[in-house]
Formats: sequence, structure tokens, C-alpha cells
Amino acid sequence: MVKFRAIHTADLKPDVNPEEFEKFMLEEFIPETMKLKGCLEVQLLKGYKGDLPGVATAKSDYAWISLWESVEANNKAWTKRGKHFTPDGIEKVMAKLFGFVTSYWLVGGYTIVGE
Repeated sequence: MVKFRAIHTADLKPDVNPEEFEKFMLEEFIPETMKLKGCLEVQLLKGYKGDLPGVATAKSDYAWISLWESVEANNKAWTKRGKHFTPDGIEKVMAKLFGFVTSYWLVGGYTIVGE
């Protein structure tokens, strides 16, 4: 089966300490997401905001990329009775996520080529 990646981005609220957000993501959000059947890995990325001329700056403060066994595994984790839903174990960390971010977006899902 072809592996699948989902990419999300987020912007922090102005009063949020980035280190506290990173701690939450690494110690709560990512471990809870990893409990979902079919989720193989989740990485947290901090947006580059430097001024090197050859490096593009990030539009968002953070991103996270999850790796799944397949498109079907991702769909099964996030679908119930044919509709998108938030799995029970994730609801609590999703609510806490909104305390840190102004909003977050699913950039999209991508299948891995060449594996």
C-alpha cells in the first residue's frame, strides 16, 4: 500500500509563548495522534522567519506532518458513518490546541511516490 502524509499549518495567538505550544504539541497532541490506528509518525515543524536570501520564509508559524500507513488508514481514523469526525481521544487535545492558535488549516493530503 502507498503511504500517505497529511500536512497542517497553524498560527499562534499573539499572547502565546512558542515554547509552551511546542511542549503541548510534543507531549500531548502528537502522542495522542500517534495512538490512532494507522498513524506511523507525526513531526512538528517551526516556520522559518529568517532573512537569508536563498531561503523562503514560512507563511505560518508552525506545521505538522503526519505519516499514515495509507490513504485508507487516514480515512478510517477520521471518518464515521461516511462523514468526517474527530476521534474520541483527540477531542480533548483539539480543544486545547485552540487555546494556542488563531486557526489551523489542513493544507492537504499527499501519497508518497517511489516507495
